Amino acid sequence: MNRKKSWIIAAILQVVFLLLIAGSYYSIDYFGKEIKIKTVPVDPRDILYGDYVTLRFDISTVPVSKWKGETHLLTSRQQTAFVVLEENKEGYYEVHSVHPDKPAVNDDQVILKGKAERIWGDTIEQMQIHYGIERYYVEENTGKTLEQQASDMTVTVRIAPWGAHKITDIKPR
Repeated sequence: MNRKKSWIIAAILQVVFLLLIAGSYYSIDYFGKEIKIKTVPVDPRDILYGDYVTLRFDISTVPVSKWKGETHLLTSRQQTAFVVLEENKEGYYEVHSVHPDKPAVNDDQVILKGKAERIWGDTIEQMQIHYGIERYYVEENTGKTLEQQASDMTVTVRIAPWGAHKITDIKPR
């Protein structure tokens, strides 16, 4: 009898765990703050997953002067970076500062976590930041059409208070 209870409790815990995983993803829509950022798309295709648009964000290339940590931490290897974003007059979010540790922010700022590495631009030293949302899957045979509609895109991203983020919309500007 005791063994049967253990199996039932183990099964219930597994179901609860799976529901928490799913709930954390969908709770981004409810608790997350919506931001808009500019992109320049490229349209490749993945045999297993179908059409997708590779996005390069305005906030992906940042001058090293915005790095608020010790510069020796920022190397050509990827370093965890907490990017503080602020809304500009046009309604898009831009990089305010980049930190190696999660900073405190104002109510009008959001934090987007990424991986930064030092690169050299034309004349100044820069950081390339990867956020993990650079690939957006679209319906089959719509990727090329999306690319042809506009060279500039607006991406709407929802960022939850605990740092989870996802793309909720992509459209031509």
